[in-house]
Amino acid sequence: MSAQNKEGIVNIHGKEYKTVALRVDEFRKKYEDEWAIITKVAYRDDKIVVMEADILNKEDRVIATGFAEELRDASMINRTSALENCETSAIGRALANLGFGGGEYASADEVANAIVQQGEPVRKNYGGVSFDDIRADLDAIDDEGSVREYAVELKRRLTNPTEKQLAIIKKMIADRLTAIKGE
Repeated sequence: MSAQNKEGIVNIHGKEYKTVALRVDEFRKKYEDEWAIITKVAYRDDKIVVMEADILNKEDRVIATGFAEELRDASMINRTSALENCETSAIGRALANLGFGGGEYASADEVANAIVQQGEPVRKNYGGVSFDDIRADLDAIDDEGSVREYAVELKRRLTNPTEKQLAIIKKMIADRLTAIKGE
């Protein structure tokens, strides 16, 4: 079961995970403009993307590194945004190496994604709606009212979601509303 305790922290199976967004926010508050997060593509082709994220101190010395890998056919969103997803994961891992991981190394985003990929195919349970579709739809919405309308429509479309799947969707909606308020 997954529940968001406080902004940017998600409880999944009794463990607390920080989102990458929260880790970046904490990093920026601590180091402001003195340190930098630099990302680069380590490898990419038509099937896979590997990203590296380095954290540099004010002397431009690499203090922490994180790598991530995404398969382009792993999900609907990865078909168009594997690079972006991979970059976010690499940043989260670099920040965890620097100590911004909270109680767990993996980010909430990575754990939620892993749960989806390890469980039954989401499309089977959702009548054609996957987490990646939901995330892409939410990312395209830029006002609270439209997010709430989308949530109502999504509830109508879902078929037989598990408690875990509903918790992840609620977190995605809450995160989008929080992001809109902060924009």
